[in-house]
Amino acid sequence: MKAANRRCKQCRKKVPAESAFVTQLRAFCSFECLQAFTKSDQGRKAIAKSSLAETRERKQKLKTKSDYLKEAQVAFNAYIRARDAKDACISCGQWTEDKYGGGWDAGHYRSTGSAPHLRFHLHNCHKQCVKCNRHRSGSAVDYRLRLIEKIGIEKVEALESINEVKSMRINEEYLIRLKKIFNRKKRKVLQSRS
Repeated sequence: MKAANRRCKQCRKKVPAESAFVTQLRAFCSFECLQAFTKSDQGRKAIAKSSLAETRERKQKLKTKSDYLKEAQVAFNAYIRARDAKDACISCGQWTEDKYGGGWDAGHYRSTGSAPHLRFHLHNCHKQCVKCNRHRSGSAVDYRLRLIEKIGIEKVEALESINEVKSMRINEEYLIRLKKIFNRKKRKVLQSRS
């Protein structure tokens, strides 16, 4: 970091390049000014902000493909719950489910374990109560019946016949893009309701 033509962050004097104390944050004219700045509230906030940014950057570099997949799945599931917020559970048709942990899941018709290539397919995933999704293994028969009512028999049969994994490889860039897309879609759905 060049200190020439800069001012000391603490006393605001011009800082000559050869005698400056240069840190990641700012340039200082003396060690005393640097100490005074780090003890001030403004200095503490600047240091905390810088360390948070560094930590965030380090964490980003350490992420694996699995981490990106989880983030994309969370964004996708949040979009599904927002999209189907006015719908009942796709399996049992109930509107509220307080006994079994409350809340809603984004339940997949064909599970991500048996059909990972349909993990982000919009026809394959719908709002489902926790009881049906987690405790009844997805209630596949009831799910199929209501799915036919919702999207039609042709689309359900097409969904059931997709058995080939596409040759496209899912990489980190694709998962980051998916996360952004589904976060944006969720915001649009929520904005259209308010």
